[in-house]
Amino acid sequence: MFVLDNSGSMEEEAQDGYSVNDKCKGDEKDCAGQYGWYAMRSSNINTQYYNPAIRYFARVNADGSEQERSTYFVDNQSSTFRRPIHNTGSSISQEKFTYVQCKNGDCSQPATRTVVTINNPPGSGTVNLPGGHKRTDCGVAVAKCTAELERQNIVNWYDWYRTRSLAVSTALGLAMQSYDSKFRVGYVQYNQSVAVVDPKNPAKPAEYIVSGVNHFKDESTVLGQKWKSRFYRWIYDIVPNGGTPSHNALRLAADYYAGKETTTYAASSLTNPWKNDPNDATSGELSCRRAYAIVLSDGAWNAGTAQAIETSATATTASTNYDGKPSGSAAKFKYDPKGAPARDSQDLPQKLSARNLYIPYSDGGTSSNGFADLTARYFWHTDFSSTLSNDVPPVEGQHNPTFWQNMTTYTIGWGLTPSGDSPLKKGLTWGQIEKYNSDWLAGNPATPPQWATGDLNRDGSDAGDARRVDDFIRAGFTGGGRAYSVYSGEDVRRALDNALSSMVGSGNDAGVAVSGNSNEFQTLQGQYKYTTEYQTADNSGDIKAFALNADGANAVFDDAGKPKPAWSANARMPAVDKRTILALSNYDPNAPGSAQRTALTDRTRLSDLPSDLQTLLNADKQQATDERFVRYLLGEDPQKDVGGTVYRLRRQPIGASVNSPPVFVGGRFDMGYGTFGSVDGKDTYPDYKALKTTRPPTIFAATNNGKVHVLNAGRNEAAGSELAAFMPKGAMASQIDLAGANFRLRYTLDGPLVEQDVYDKNGQTPAGEKNTWRQLVLGTGGRAGPFMYGLESPLNNADRTPGKEHFLWEVNNKHKDYPHLGHVTNNPAAGQLDDGTWVMLTGNGHYPETQKVGLYVVEALTGKLKQFIQLPTGYGGEVSGGNRGLGGVVAVRDSTRRIVAAYAGDANGNLWRFDLRSAKLAASIPRRLFTTPQGRKQPIYAAPTWQVHPGDGSTCTYSTTSQCGAIVVIGTGILLDEDDLAMPATKQALYGIWDQTPIGGDDKAGAVALSTSNLVTQTIIPAAKTGAGIEEGKDFYQLSTNAVDWKTKKGWQLNLGTITHPGAMANGERVVGDLANLGSSVIVSSFLPEDKKQGIESCTATGSLPNIIYVLDALTGKNKNSFDVDGNGSFDAYSVVSIPTGGFTRGNVNSRNMVGQPNEGQPDGKPRSSCTNETGFLTGVGGTQKAGDGCPDSRTWRRSWRQVVSPPF
Repeated sequence: MFVLDNSGSMEEEAQDGYSVNDKCKGDEKDCAGQYGWYAMRSSNINTQYYNPAIRYFARVNADGSEQERSTYFVDNQSSTFRRPIHNTGSSISQEKFTYVQCKNGDCSQPATRTVVTINNPPGSGTVNLPGGHKRTDCGVAVAKCTAELERQNIVNWYDWYRTRSLAVSTALGLAMQSYDSKFRVGYVQYNQSVAVVDPKNPAKPAEYIVSGVNHFKDESTVLGQKWKSRFYRWIYDIVPNGGTPSHNALRLAADYYAGKETTTYAASSLTNPWKNDPNDATSGELSCRRAYAIVLSDGAWNAGTAQAIETSATATTASTNYDGKPSGSAAKFKYDPKGAPARDSQDLPQKLSARNLYIPYSDGGTSSNGFADLTARYFWHTDFSSTLSNDVPPVEGQHNPTFWQNMTTYTIGWGLTPSGDSPLKKGLTWGQIEKYNSDWLAGNPATPPQWATGDLNRDGSDAGDARRVDDFIRAGFTGGGRAYSVYSGEDVRRALDNALSSMVGSGNDAGVAVSGNSNEFQTLQGQYKYTTEYQTADNSGDIKAFALNADGANAVFDDAGKPKPAWSANARMPAVDKRTILALSNYDPNAPGSAQRTALTDRTRLSDLPSDLQTLLNADKQQATDERFVRYLLGEDPQKDVGGTVYRLRRQPIGASVNSPPVFVGGRFDMGYGTFGSVDGKDTYPDYKALKTTRPPTIFAATNNGKVHVLNAGRNEAAGSELAAFMPKGAMASQIDLAGANFRLRYTLDGPLVEQDVYDKNGQTPAGEKNTWRQLVLGTGGRAGPFMYGLESPLNNADRTPGKEHFLWEVNNKHKDYPHLGHVTNNPAAGQLDDGTWVMLTGNGHYPETQKVGLYVVEALTGKLKQFIQLPTGYGGEVSGGNRGLGGVVAVRDSTRRIVAAYAGDANGNLWRFDLRSAKLAASIPRRLFTTPQGRKQPIYAAPTWQVHPGDGSTCTYSTTSQCGAIVVIGTGILLDEDDLAMPATKQALYGIWDQTPIGGDDKAGAVALSTSNLVTQTIIPAAKTGAGIEEGKDFYQLSTNAVDWKTKKGWQLNLGTITHPGAMANGERVVGDLANLGSSVIVSSFLPEDKKQGIESCTATGSLPNIIYVLDALTGKNKNSFDVDGNGSFDAYSVVSIPTGGFTRGNVNSRNMVGQPNEGQPDGKPRSSCTNETGFLTGVGGTQKAGDGCPDSRTWRRSWRQVVSPPF
């Protein structure tokens, strides 16, 4: 609920306490030249006047479009508002707008003021901008602005920011624009827009509820509800009038949540805030919603308007005992105004845990009738529903442990400065509040701020108003939120964005890993699923292991029915003196011997680190050069910088893993090098594979604290404990920001990790051993930055603990060989080229600075560049792809198991083949095989899959001596940023393209790419069958079985978007996860993003969006026997399953009994038969889906396992 102050003072054009006169500043003596004229026109003194350092953004409509200005020019030579500024009777010879910049807030002398004049018309001149300005409309890092752009900025200010009310409503409209369907919004205003007296109830208060909560969206149908538009009309049409009864207005919001207020002032019915559909009394209710109030006001609340507050329900009194099952776990809680139990424990971890549970803002009972007590009442002491379960998830990282239906309040005060920071210089200050918070969370003695005292409902003097301002600020903290003082529209926008963003941003959908060895997947019984969690509010996360049953479902549950983890990495984290961070310094892939590898421990001094690492970790010179900051990086709280400021306290040692799934590194990966082909190390590969299965496995997990955590994944008491952590240099520059008290999440280490087997023939790693197989983990910065790195999981240690020598390499876009490197968000591939080099293959990433797009071929053991293969002229990022690089890459191996080619798509919808044979590599020219019909609107982000093509039976037929190329299957769609959710969406598709070039042979595809006219269309049959047993809650669909005549056709296509879900975007279905083979079938997992104007919500949601999984014939795209719909033990003739609860949205993991990569053709180089009866289990964060390559009328199958979910956003 927005609670908006529209008192008469909101119409003012100056801040409180400002008066216009002709007196000099300070000494009250008359000034020649009318000092008041300058003061009123200077934002240095009248903070609400036009400020040339600020860009005044245009007001936006509900649909995001900018409003048209109602004014062309502002002539301020006669008057502004109701205040005279020039001598009356003076004539105007030239229309002009004048403002003043006053040095150090002094306008009284010509030497300290600069008068700037914009004439009408403004002409071609320029205007000097003040230092440190935040203007972006005039150019980047410029010191001047054209007079015309200055005129436009002035007009924006005049039309939309001139008064407090205009500025607040404009800023509110801008801030809410990006929160479509993320909230249900209602609103209260302090006063009727005009004085209204109800003749039947003359004493009826002026404040009233304008609207109960509704979905923050406009329905797309002609007759649909336009709730978002109504909100925008309200904020823009509101008229200042009346007083400031803050208590009364907030009480209305609380009574609405409690069901006590059911009608508006006009007696129309209010919506039900707890219903799934607030306007439908018959719809179900969600108990897990958290209720908020945001109060925006410009002044101290009026004396005599305080609500009578029970002394047993304030910030200074303990609450009753609450119990419930937040997130499925039984819990009890009682608020103590002195803090949580163990707040003063001698055991530091217990003490810090208690201090971080919540921060008490009691004033010891020295005040009464305060607004702060009212917000505390609704936060700590009120349960709005006696019928709904107390299962609201606590807001971890925000010191909010409540789980019942209460109300969290944020206060935003226009021009409201704490008394100690005001000219009074006595009383509350922001510094006191920040120091109290820091000391409390650090476990130090914490001195409470100088809160207001006495009966705050009395005394309408200026001094009383100052105390009520202090009380209004305190109310934001006692109400469970926080307070903001704002002085401009931009301040309001930032405060609102900060408050709103703290209400969203948690999940566990980054992806999964699954345990097991390559020959163990006849069943999933006894295997473990590993998940990551994140909370963006404080950059915290966790890595947990869950036992699975035979079908891949969770096997162990707690008393509340919630899956119970076998372990949590946070709970098993070793003490600081047992932890190690491994770092790599001064690495150059062309001279790897010059690098210095370092192990940071609790005894490492910052000054002992190599200079390049010191530069990154102490760029602001605020870190002590002893062990303190290193110990902070290792997880020790509290620690302080050289100025005594406490670094940000972390609730737990694991950082947020938003987009990077964990990787299980053990014996589950088998490339078949010992059985097929002739790669280097072929003879020793079986022994190496056996060694991988006997050593305890590990989990590698990249998190946004800048570390790749290496965890013990064995079945022992040490499982889940950290063995070591790697910190790439690309993540080090963010460590200072991560330690700041005002940190807000930004990506620090967010790219994918992938395990690869690589043979070290010449001893190229720091270990120096020759003729050795190495288990590598290759990673990228992802959204965090343009860098890549290579790590090793050692096999010579009984517990696989890595050392500094196992940080192999790291490169970034500042290296001379990698200028085209961007943000790599897809999994790399790896293998041996025909010249013997073991390489990593990856697209160059998205948004490269050079706008070049291509494939990087990188030596896997050293990071040395082998080749960059750029796309032909006219296909780079500068053309139409929005400066995005290639999508995922799949390697093509010939019968020797060496890489001879690769397939990848791009953001313009092109499918490419890269010839990687040594004879062609140096001058390799990518071949465009196909372009999607919609081009950029049908981008190819996910890595393709391929299988050997049997030929057309005429011009080519597969045999031991004849290769007919490959069928390459792609899915379209992308989701990298907000623009990818633009509506209306373009329908995406799956395509199967015949590349006739023989595996390892010269090009036979021809210079002209295929088009859809060469493809057979398959369709989804709309009739659905509901699943039974373990498939309950899912809908299954069939595909058409149209034949493909390979003599005349070159592939197939299947349009997506047929299957819909309530709240999902129309035609929004897309594929962003790498495709995988299962026998002769291909597995594709798509997801449905939310419609911006709707929403998908549930108390039991996994955090994932709805998924649709396709298991269809790779060669033709036709329907197959892919799912056991009725649970009778055989695969039924259905190729599509719709899973409303999702759980397959992110993370790309493949486990199976078969050898080779899941998106590559068979290692024997042969086509697959039409069906194989192979079975797989697709495991995501929310569950497991069984799938198969079934044969008709078969009641048995050969069980294998492949698990596919989509990769990061």
